[in-house]
Amino acid sequence: MYITPIIPKTDATGISNDLVKKAEQVVIESAKLTGGHNVQFIDAIKDLLRITNSYYSNRIESEGTHPVDIEKAMKKDFSQDKKKKDLQELSLIHIEIQKELEQIAIDDEENKLFSIEKIKYIHEMFYSKPQMAHTLNISHGNLKVSMIPGEFRQSNVEVGGHIAPEFDEISSYFNEFETLYNQCKFESQTMKLIYSLCSHHRLVYIHPFYDGNGRISRLFLDYLLQKIGLDGYGLWNLSRGLARQKDDYFTALTKADEIYRGGYNDGRGKLSLKGLEYFLNFMLDTALDQVKYMSSVIRMDLISKRIASYVEFSRKDMYLNVKPLPKHSEIIFQALLLQGEIPRNSVKDIIGVTKPTAIKIVKELEERLYLTSNEPKSPIRIRFNSHFASEIIPELFPKA
Repeated sequence: MYITPIIPKTDATGISNDLVKKAEQVVIESAKLTGGHNVQFIDAIKDLLRITNSYYSNRIESEGTHPVDIEKAMKKDFSQDKKKKDLQELSLIHIEIQKELEQIAIDDEENKLFSIEKIKYIHEMFYSKPQMAHTLNISHGNLKVSMIPGEFRQSNVEVGGHIAPEFDEISSYFNEFETLYNQCKFESQTMKLIYSLCSHHRLVYIHPFYDGNGRISRLFLDYLLQKIGLDGYGLWNLSRGLARQKDDYFTALTKADEIYRGGYNDGRGKLSLKGLEYFLNFMLDTALDQVKYMSSVIRMDLISKRIASYVEFSRKDMYLNVKPLPKHSEIIFQALLLQGEIPRNSVKDIIGVTKPTAIKIVKELEERLYLTSNEPKSPIRIRFNSHFASEIIPELFPKA
């Protein structure tokens, strides 16, 4: 056996009740996040979180691009500095793949949750983009290779203190990974969450690719949590919590790398049961922290009050280098919070102005990324641009 135990349990002892209860709490509290919010507001927060997820996941790899710069890149405003531009493009790719994986998780009717092909597909999607061509030439110590997107490495590697499995055994590792983790197919959602979180370490442990293993494994974990139907996921994400305690995250991964140490309470697999238990506990604590944080900041009463303050400060020109919002902006924002979206031709009646004035205000708010819509003439929805978000949801969206 290559990666056993796959979750911290044995036939004799089972999994800790404390861990199960903690996982149940994550499932319950995550589902509560959607309560009281319209679909359009939820989508606006999810759009924002894709940006922050990209920022924090890349920051774990010491390659963070500030969300303000990501937003500029979304408008094709790239830095003249090549390194900064490369990081902007990397973030855009990360966001694009997140969105695609979310859709795949909804549309894909394949029963197999844990899939080697899906992992390879994510890596291929990421690194086959023309903007990532400069990352394919790998040079590390004596190792100099050209990485092929979506293909497993063809030589042995050592990452920090971790000696990754022999390259010619990767397929065998993944056969076990698929077979054993897919046993959770008929388990409860709570147990599927536990399997998913534990699998994150095992995927990092296998280290199947020459580069990108960290961010690909986190993208795959995001996909898994969407695929198991974890209600509310997308209104919070793990990458923010992991990046905010990066050293603890790496410590937990290292603990789960430990081999079987013997004794009645360390399982019977190749790897340490206690080490995996430590990792799972850390991941559950991180998830709970993020769910509780988001539940505290996306309360509709709090968001409404902060938007009112934001508009007031903006109208008084109190934000440096940010043009004041047009008059009546608060009325539009509050209407959108309540209704989710409103037809364009209703704006004039809501704010009590002529049609040309309403069109002008909406156009400015769209250009400045405070509003969005599916089509040029379709109903408008609220959007949280970088500055707006940094004031309305502090700590989630770091200030420039």
